[in-house]
Amino acid sequence: MFFHIAGVTVNPIVVIIWMAFVGFVFSTIGAAGGILAGVGHITIFGMKKANVIKPMNQILTLVSPIISTPLYLRERRLVIPAAVSLGVGGIIGALLGSWLSHTYLKEMASYQPVFGLITFVIAGRMWYEMTPKFREKQQKVKKATKAFEAKVKELKAAGKMSEIKEIGVNFSEMGINNTFTFAGETFRYNTIAPFLAGVFVAIISAALGVGGGFLLVPFLSSALGFPMFIVAGTSTMSIVISSLTSISNYLRMGSKLDLPMVGFELIGILVGSYLGPILSKYIKGIYLKGFLAVVLTYIGIGYVFGPMILHAFGFRII
Repeated sequence: MFFHIAGVTVNPIVVIIWMAFVGFVFSTIGAAGGILAGVGHITIFGMKKANVIKPMNQILTLVSPIISTPLYLRERRLVIPAAVSLGVGGIIGALLGSWLSHTYLKEMASYQPVFGLITFVIAGRMWYEMTPKFREKQQKVKKATKAFEAKVKELKAAGKMSEIKEIGVNFSEMGINNTFTFAGETFRYNTIAPFLAGVFVAIISAALGVGGGFLLVPFLSSALGFPMFIVAGTSTMSIVISSLTSISNYLRMGSKLDLPMVGFELIGILVGSYLGPILSKYIKGIYLKGFLAVVLTYIGIGYVFGPMILHAFGFRII
């Protein structure tokens, strides 16, 4: 099937299968969705229009945040002022990043190596997540998260959801220096920090056509010290704001979306996102991350150093 705006001929079944893989990976390990979507557009489908790829990538990365944000709101597992601060910064960064990318990374020859560099960053994160230190930390986080979710379920069943204020996010001080409590613990942060982070992350994510969660999650958990219970919800809300801004600006500047292709892609994403939690019971996360780290490292080498390797040794990496 020929997709006119994308400028490629590709079997819709191939589109659905690849995006099902993207949805599966994102729903099981929570990362690399935008990167893998970009790899599909660039390498699997063979698209050559950089300014079409970027907004199409971001549309696909929006599926999970749009679905999950209301759930986090309901369970009070996000810090709204921090998410708004990230989002306001994200609007500025998304406008700037999309303009810079649309203007200076409009050709695949310039866009692909930069995309390859960020692929290296994601691969590096995957390698780090396989270290014993990180895995031990994640086991504690998962245990605590399950305990929190069990408490929420218990309150719902008993008709005592009003008591969620004892464990959910509650705001006690608002302004430049914000204070909130979560599960009985008090946390403080400066509003300017997430605003600046929102600008920085959105510039990168908008320029490359990715979601930005790979940068926001470490910032919220490490730099601001937020507990992991509320990091995901806080980051997804800001991703929705910045991604919608970026997509809108690309379209305003003349980029187009191949809607038929996007339709097939969304089918694949939804299928993969549904199958992920089911199939992940039979696949160890460490194996999936290892496989993904190898693949992303290889892709990064191909995108960044491929032309030099071809010139020096006469063979193509990717």
